[in-house]
Amino acid sequence: MPEKIVDAGELKLWTEDFGDPAAPAVLLIVGADAQAVGWPDSLCHGLAADGLHVIRYDHRNTGRSDLVDFEKNPYDCQDLARDAVAVLDAYGIEAAHIVGASMGGFIAQFMALDHRDRVRSLTLVSTSSALAGVVPALTGEPSIFSPPPHAQYLEKAAEVAAELAVNPPATREEFIDARFRMYALVAGTIDYDLEECRRTLTREFDRANDPLRPDPSQSAIAATAAVGDLAPRLRSLDVPTLVIHGTDDPIIPVEHGRALAETIPGAEGLFLDGYGHALPNAAVIERWCTAVTALTARA
Repeated sequence: MPEKIVDAGELKLWTEDFGDPAAPAVLLIVGADAQAVGWPDSLCHGLAADGLHVIRYDHRNTGRSDLVDFEKNPYDCQDLARDAVAVLDAYGIEAAHIVGASMGGFIAQFMALDHRDRVRSLTLVSTSSALAGVVPALTGEPSIFSPPPHAQYLEKAAEVAAELAVNPPATREEFIDARFRMYALVAGTIDYDLEECRRTLTREFDRANDPLRPDPSQSAIAATAAVGDLAPRLRSLDVPTLVIHGTDDPIIPVEHGRALAETIPGAEGLFLDGYGHALPNAAVIERWCTAVTALTARA
């Protein structure tokens, strides 16, 4: 699992790869408020064991990648797609199989639309073509993001946020627990290994350049609002595509995944009963590996 710092313009991004560099490449793009290690090690090793060269990386302003002042140097998801292309450049990869989750899935859509020659296949996990509108939707404001996040989730998340505003976390353990409380709200109804989730959040805190620095991912999503819904452009996309979505996703309801599968020509859908919007358990990871490996073999 060699680590590598790569250039993305003036930025330095942390990356890590698994498997044979001569094998077909898979680039994993993580979502908002997460680091590269949010992709479970078991998923990375599983895909590598299936004969793929797997790369994961920290977005700018996360983990061990460079930190920038978003207010002074704002960026959007199209800029983050260019960062992903820079990672491929650094590894000498002409085209890769792209796997993106949540915000990472939105970035992956921009890669396929704006950098088509760099994409061999597309796996879109727990995401939406209209994700540019999710930030106002999370506060209950009118938005292109429809259907909106589940009302029960918004209510519970607001309650937790209000509690944390009154008693903000002050120690390492309190910061980790605060993030865990929010993650637990999106686990869905399947048997999640929430302790593994806590271990991942602890790992993220301990490896971050600045673990107390707010993640501006939602600001980057909001800055992309002018593009609107990508569905009209996706209707002519000619990339082999797999859509993976949980039926119990409270942030990005499953209707968004079903719409992607219907919009992108030839796309396949894998809709998992009980899966939410958090780290998957071992059974889900195994199904992901099988589905992604099968797609790469066909693409």
